[in-house]
Amino acid sequence: MNRIPAEQRPQNTACAFAWCTTDHGETVHPDDEIHRSAGTGFPARVRDGHLGSADVLRDIEVGVIRRPDDAESWVALEFGAGYAVAIDVVAARTLGRLLRDASAVAAALGD
Repeated sequence: MNRIPAEQRPQNTACAFAWCTTDHGETVHPDDEIHRSAGTGFPARVRDGHLGSADVLRDIEVGVIRRPDDAESWVALEFGAGYAVAIDVVAARTLGRLLRDASAVAAALGD
């Protein structure tokens, strides 16, 4: 994230989202003003959906984002090198529940 020199910074205002870690008003580019939570990272083997694609080990970061023009917050999975996917909060909760509670999914995962 690029920072504006102290003498050129606008007056900071408190962010409306308690989870947001962005230093609003201290960034150079508008894209850096996106509301972002602290991320949680973990290593995972990943692959794309193409038949025969190889898996690679990547560090994945999970966090919450909200752009200035968003009406809701999103759960983001960021894979590095500009690759990411974001799902709405309802979908994220559903995914968590399905991984934990859906008997067919749990059986397929060996739980």
